[in-house]
Amino acid sequence: TLHLKQYTSDTILIFCSTKEAVKRLERELLKQQFTVQAFHSDLEQLERERVMRAFKSKQLQILIGTDILSRGIDVEDIGLVINYTVPPDPEDYIHRIGRTARAAKQGTAITYIAPHEQRTFFKTEQLMGMEVEKPNLPATFGETPKYEPEVKHQKGTVKTNSFKKPFRKPFKKH
Repeated sequence: TLHLKQYTSDTILIFCSTKEAVKRLERELLKQQFTVQAFHSDLEQLERERVMRAFKSKQLQILIGTDILSRGIDVEDIGLVINYTVPPDPEDYIHRIGRTARAAKQGTAITYIAPHEQRTFFKTEQLMGMEVEKPNLPATFGETPKYEPEVKHQKGTVKTNSFKKPFRKPFKKH
């Protein structure tokens, strides 16, 4: 929620790889009083249209969805795109971050990368022909793993201080 609180005036699009993750993240953000709605394949067409109207009219600040949102949906003035998970296909990453900074406007894309997703993200950087900025994180994140895409990491955990904990490291593109 640290990043979300910094973008209170922007519309925010968050991508997750599964509809289960979308639903789980929606519940968590609703608990924290964010104006948020999930968008996934379980929604009826009329409900999808209602949600998109609310998002486009800025009645809804945060929209969370799967890659169903990354192609063919035109929403202006999205100030922040968050990849809560790295998409398995590097081209999907490009479509996701393409939702921001449209029509020569500024926008920010942040990608949270779990250690087991580093290799996939490295392939994405290779496809784009550029290395994505990896800023230092605030101390509130605690100890964070290094970006080492050549190292095979166990899914969902990283060893720090002699115990295992889940971690998603944000990487940022302006």
